[in-house]
Amino acid sequence: MPMNMTLLDMSWFPLESRTIPVHGGFLHVFTPPSGVRADYSRRLLATMKKRAVGAPFNLRPRLRLSGLPYWEEVDVDLDNHLVELRLPAPGNDQQLRDAAAQAMHEPLSWSLPLWRCHWIEGLEGGRFAFLLVAHHSQWDGMAIFRLMGETMSQSAQRKTIRAPWQGVSTWLQHVVPDQERKERPSVLRRVLGTMRDATRAATDMRKVYLRQSLRLITGKGGIALPLAAPETRLERQGSGERTYGLVRFPVTQVKALAKATGCSFNDVMTTVIDDAYGTYLEESGKPATRPLVAIVPMALKLAGSGNQLSAALVTLGTPGSDGRTRLASIHGAMNRAKKDIGAMSPAGAKLYAMINMTFAALPDMLRVGERFPATANLLISNPFGLPQPLYLNGSRLDYFLPMMGPSLGARLMVGIWTYADETFMSLTSLRSVVPDVERLACLVQQSFDTLEQVLGDGPSQRLPAPVKAPRKKAAAAARRPAARNAGLA
Repeated sequence: MPMNMTLLDMSWFPLESRTIPVHGGFLHVFTPPSGVRADYSRRLLATMKKRAVGAPFNLRPRLRLSGLPYWEEVDVDLDNHLVELRLPAPGNDQQLRDAAAQAMHEPLSWSLPLWRCHWIEGLEGGRFAFLLVAHHSQWDGMAIFRLMGETMSQSAQRKTIRAPWQGVSTWLQHVVPDQERKERPSVLRRVLGTMRDATRAATDMRKVYLRQSLRLITGKGGIALPLAAPETRLERQGSGERTYGLVRFPVTQVKALAKATGCSFNDVMTTVIDDAYGTYLEESGKPATRPLVAIVPMALKLAGSGNQLSAALVTLGTPGSDGRTRLASIHGAMNRAKKDIGAMSPAGAKLYAMINMTFAALPDMLRVGERFPATANLLISNPFGLPQPLYLNGSRLDYFLPMMGPSLGARLMVGIWTYADETFMSLTSLRSVVPDVERLACLVQQSFDTLEQVLGDGPSQRLPAPVKAPRKKAAAAARRPAARNAGLA
């Protein structure tokens, strides 16, 4: 059955090119149960291959000029989507990340369902991994976390084997049985609903840009303008090779900093990467003279398939400022962005994301990105975490790593998430922008340690509470999506 494609989902296709990949990778690393046979992962994969393929893994895009694009359900040949790989000895984590980075280079074919799975064996200690490559037209960070929760279990004793390509509930609930199709809204009602959403979205845009214009005129709150971010690319015509880094922190330490200052978890981690990247640029001989700008996706608490997110342009801290001042600045900027998005309807919040992402990506779309100023320096994605360890047929998920491609005009992609008792920060860039990603990872750790010292030396001082959106009528508030920091992933 054909399935409708939302406007936000459609918007990813014109963005995509070799320069702007809009597929992402999600690397999952497992340790098998003790005492299993040496061919454990091989037998596990053989069982998974017998599982049926579900939505969205059985949906391919149909892009046409004569009408709106849609998703078409098709039969799937796993041979077109499953790649098996064995690492040479010793099979360490660096080899694994290198192999995953190489696998990410290959784009996804629009003539097939938009996914690929690389099953990787030969890791030290009998571990194994799989890299799920997926297209952003079907997935956001929240949906990937939901897929992990449905594929795996919190119990090491549960031996049910579920393949990731069996699908996820937010897509499966939209595959309507024949007997229920007659209950679907009429064409007229769907058209009227679309017109109503468009009117709300236009009203939301008028209000948010009016508020931002007033802030810009009065100087109350920094506003990120298109093509006005400071230049941070070390080479304007450099290599397109990607670089990947990973930093880990104890969850308790990050939460303690957030609680002591009254900030959010994401405010703290954004402060850390902002300070670390600023130091990296100074060491590279290209210091930022103005605050950096980040694209920050924010998840909408809405049911449904595809992308349920908005995105804001957020001005970060003043270069050279101390940790407390930088955190206060970022805390205020994030709150203003949440207030703007929280006051919108779902349609308006998604349109706002499209406008911001289009501004950021337009120079790349026109193939003049290396010659134009940037709209954003970073993309900071922070989907919610997983508090408990997960298991796949008794194999413990050691960690997972988003491997996004530098895109949407931002040349440094930062993923922040929690898993069990650890906080992770992934760094993805181009070698021409961040040639030494390991050095940046070291600076992230140093910035975190310094922020702990700065906030721990003086008396505890909570920052101003978030600004609440004005109260509306209950019916209007029910239509408004709640926004929280989340990810493109």
